[in-house]
Amino acid sequence: MALHRDQALQPLSRQHHQGLMVSLLLSKGLKKNLTTKPMRDFILQFWQDDLQKHFEIEEQYLTPIAKSYAMLEPLITRMLMEHQQMLLIINRINNEARAEQLETIKEFADKLEQHIRFEERELFEQIQQTLSVQEMSELNKAFQTIIEKDFCERYPNKFWE
Repeated sequence: MALHRDQALQPLSRQHHQGLMVSLLLSKGLKKNLTTKPMRDFILQFWQDDLQKHFEIEEQYLTPIAKSYAMLEPLITRMLMEHQQMLLIINRINNEARAEQLETIKEFADKLEQHIRFEERELFEQIQQTLSVQEMSELNKAFQTIIEKDFCERYPNKFWE
């Protein structure tokens, strides 16, 4: 069953769609037994161009919500914890010897998918059910500044093909 996403959260959900594509394309690359370099570069570019800013926006606008609503607090805490876990994986990918990166790339792809599904299915659903119309309107205004771009489509090295 498709989830109906409130207009306020749609810009983040569209970015989530890009993240799911990144995870899928990495999985394709892993199945093809490619060398780690093209997948490593893809992840680091995705982090720099999209994911880091996405995390910052979520943390800036969604974290304060938890202070007002106790039922959102554990979900926001999980979001923040998973953001930190993803950053640690990015740092490992950036610093590991190539031979060690294959497993870390798989871990990144899996963790990214799990994190996005958590936010879409649990966090965003609870936000929609909890926040007032006025609060959702404020989020809508804040998220209108998000520039939508198709990272996977514009990435030059199509290693997954």
